[in-house]
Amino acid sequence: MTGHEAAAVGSAGRNTVVVAVLLMLCAGFNSSLLHLGVRYVSPELPSIEIVFLRGLFTLLMTAPFVFRPGKISWRTNNLPLQIARGVIGVASMWSWYYALANMPLADAGVLSFTTPIFITIGAALYFREKVGPVRASAVVIGLAGAAVVLRPGIETVSIAAIAAVGSSILWAISLLIAKDLARYDSSITISFYQPLMTTPIAGLATIPVWIMPSGDAWLALVGMGVVAALGNFCYIQALRMTDASTLMPADYVRLLWMVIWGFIFFSEIPGWSTWFGAALIVGSTLFVTWRESRTALKSRA
Repeated sequence: MTGHEAAAVGSAGRNTVVVAVLLMLCAGFNSSLLHLGVRYVSPELPSIEIVFLRGLFTLLMTAPFVFRPGKISWRTNNLPLQIARGVIGVASMWSWYYALANMPLADAGVLSFTTPIFITIGAALYFREKVGPVRASAVVIGLAGAAVVLRPGIETVSIAAIAAVGSSILWAISLLIAKDLARYDSSITISFYQPLMTTPIAGLATIPVWIMPSGDAWLALVGMGVVAALGNFCYIQALRMTDASTLMPADYVRLLWMVIWGFIFFSEIPGWSTWFGAALIVGSTLFVTWRESRTALKSRA
């Protein structure tokens, strides 16, 4: 390879990383809009109804890509595991939407970043993965950051904050199940079955508390479906283009958007505990992600 060819390859690689980072920034922005939408409609609609309608719109937008001629993405080779993931997914989204409706957006955003920490713990329990002292220390620091945000002992821990942490734990379990499902199904099948399972389960739970949305709420729900679909597409494309450790710093920009929306629309100003807890959680999860990336590279080598 000549010098010019090597330079061209290096430039192409850098351009790929730049595009991937921009896609991750777009995914984070759309995710923050989704969370803003949840907060907007939550005074009018029960959290489980928001889960149902959001899942329904996502399913309608995903179905055309799954049921294309010649595609068999709708078939799964492990239905019981898909159903289990659907039930856990409903519980995770239900608790998350409840947290968004009842606590500052910035605090909820910080606590949502604990998911990689719980994935590390779950991988050790579920897959018997070895967790060395360095990664274990990062997990402890991340949990300490969550405790700072929760402020136990200083004031009563709210149910919404507990729901946010519970949602992160449940979502970590859902992602671990998805990792296990990768042995049986394709990525698009796993992605499709999430709303396919969660929508009817959430729909049944919605029946006793159903409230007909207003016109503004319907518009917000449709918008939530659009930004959720777009954000998910950008997220998946970014992860396909480069490794997670490169993208995680861009993903954390989502927290800044949630701080901005909370301040503009709800006059919420994060306190010192939110920022300090965020620093501990973000630092520990970045380190865990970097370590996982290094381990994966060594395994492939």
